[in-house]
Amino acid sequence: MSANPEVSEHRTSTADLPQAETYYCSFCLRPSDEVEKLVAGHGRIFICDECVATCNDYILTGTSARPPRAPLEEAPTERLLSLLKPIEDTVEGKSNQLQSVVEMLRSRRVSWARIGQALGISRQAAWERFS
Repeated sequence: MSANPEVSEHRTSTADLPQAETYYCSFCLRPSDEVEKLVAGHGRIFICDECVATCNDYILTGTSARPPRAPLEEAPTERLLSLLKPIEDTVEGKSNQLQSVVEMLRSRRVSWARIGQALGISRQAAWERFS
């Protein structure tokens, strides 16, 4: 593991990411200084090289030979506290992505009723949430 992992960016340039900031894998929650590579997606969603390898194992064999990470119940309190912001950033990133998709659908004149139906909510609830 390297102190300066390679962070590759799926949608924007790595120059857009603050270099002094620590990023976390959105799946295993490991910080960027504990992984070799971290791939960024939309918003603040990241996946590390180890989680990609686990996914590849599963796709190829239907199982993963890699041992699972220790359960959160076993993590020290300070570690759990340090995870709160990265988890919030992941949720915010997905929320921003959802908002962008809804805006794209509205620009295509898709009705609030259809958007609400796709989300399993009412037309009114979709309008209130996204307009």
